[in-house]
Amino acid sequence: MARKKKRRKRGNKKGMLCISAIVAVLLVSLSVQSNSLKEKNADYAAQEESLRQQIEDEKQRSDDIAAMKDYMKTDEYAEEVAKDKLGLVYKDEILFKSED
Repeated sequence: MARKKKRRKRGNKKGMLCISAIVAVLLVSLSVQSNSLKEKNADYAAQEESLRQQIEDEKQRSDDIAAMKDYMKTDEYAEEVAKDKLGLVYKDEILFKSED
């Protein structure tokens, strides 16, 4: 009977050692995966910020286009185009051209 108790104690020690080793390996594995996920999360956060900035830029661009569209409907724009593109002037205007 004394031998059986010794064998059980040895078996229990070996079993506990194996279980402890397995738990240690699992903890190391989880730690590595946790660090990997943290890096991915940081990358995604940076990408999200970049996309938010692009959205803001496009909203600003859209507002600028709407303002330009409204400006193109004015008489001031028509006058500017007539002077710049077509070379038209009022009757009482005098033009000075540089030689450049």
